[in-house]
Amino acid sequence: MTARRPRLEGPIVVDANVLFGALLRDGTTRHLLLYGGLDLHTPGTIWREFERNRAYLLKKSRATDAAFGLLLDALRDRIGEVPLPLIGERLAEAQASLGSEDHLDAPYLAAALAPGAALWTQDKELRAKATVPVLSTEDLVAALGIS
Repeated sequence: MTARRPRLEGPIVVDANVLFGALLRDGTTRHLLLYGGLDLHTPGTIWREFERNRAYLLKKSRATDAAFGLLLDALRDRIGEVPLPLIGERLAEAQASLGSEDHLDAPYLAAALAPGAALWTQDKELRAKATVPVLSTEDLVAALGIS
């Protein structure tokens, strides 16, 4: 019996944890972000967060500053930004869906609600509460037929 593949149609909003993971490890997630041919987007505020946490990320990734900068630039070039006004329009709806304990996830859900996108996250609680289609890295691997 063949496993059912999730369908990939339309934009995908990538949450912060997926992006942090790609910066820290050269693995499946990083390869999907850079080479998966997916229509990827994220709130633009994440890039400032990476810059604020650059020293920590450099230490954890064990990358050189130059290599880290190149990777960050490649991800920024590959992943589109969801404009803040669009996120703002759906933020209250996202916050209501998630509740007060998940306030950091609300901009990512709002970003997915705005263009009718799916949300790529590994966060099980967010998966359970999200009001948009949710994809994990494993779902994307299956949908793309990668073994």
